[in-house]
Amino acid sequence: MGLLTTAAFCDDKRKEVDLLWEDGSLEHEFLIRQATTINVNAATQLLTVTLVAIQDTSERLRDAITKEICLVKQAVEWGEDGTPPHHWEQLVAVRGSLCDLKHNLTTLFSYMDYAEKLATVAAEISYLSGNIAASDAICERIDHACRTCNVQKQLTHDLQQESLELQQQAIINSPQLQDKLKDDIKSERKLK
Repeated sequence: MGLLTTAAFCDDKRKEVDLLWEDGSLEHEFLIRQATTINVNAATQLLTVTLVAIQDTSERLRDAITKEICLVKQAVEWGEDGTPPHHWEQLVAVRGSLCDLKHNLTTLFSYMDYAEKLATVAAEISYLSGNIAASDAICERIDHACRTCNVQKQLTHDLQQESLELQQQAIINSPQLQDKLKDDIKSERKLK
């Protein structure tokens, strides 16, 4: 322990005040807060990078679903006899791309679950160390990331539902198309 002597002046009388302080206590608290700030920054970066990847992959998935919808609409409009063979090949290729994008998106959502857990721990330890501002900031970032992920999931789900309803309607309205779509689905499974 160190001994700190300071002079205090009160009513023109000098009094010496001896304060006891622990040599390392301020250093340890500072280092812990600094470490929690670094931890919060790393967790924030992980959330951001994962969120951007989810948004990008979701947009690419929705673009592919939209292309699939257009191809199915064209096939229904042209009928089985009027639809060129390369059109069916495009549909199979788009469905293969859809499969890959769905897999990638599922993986990214798993990453986000772990990133959220890591960020929550960073927020808790920051709060416990007295770094309230960093804790609040990461909590807001977690909330934003969760809301954004839910929006992306909903947008993709809505478009997938539209695609499924269109395919169902195409099968009901064009029994000859049913066999062709089934063959495409079998081909798609073989690609997996």
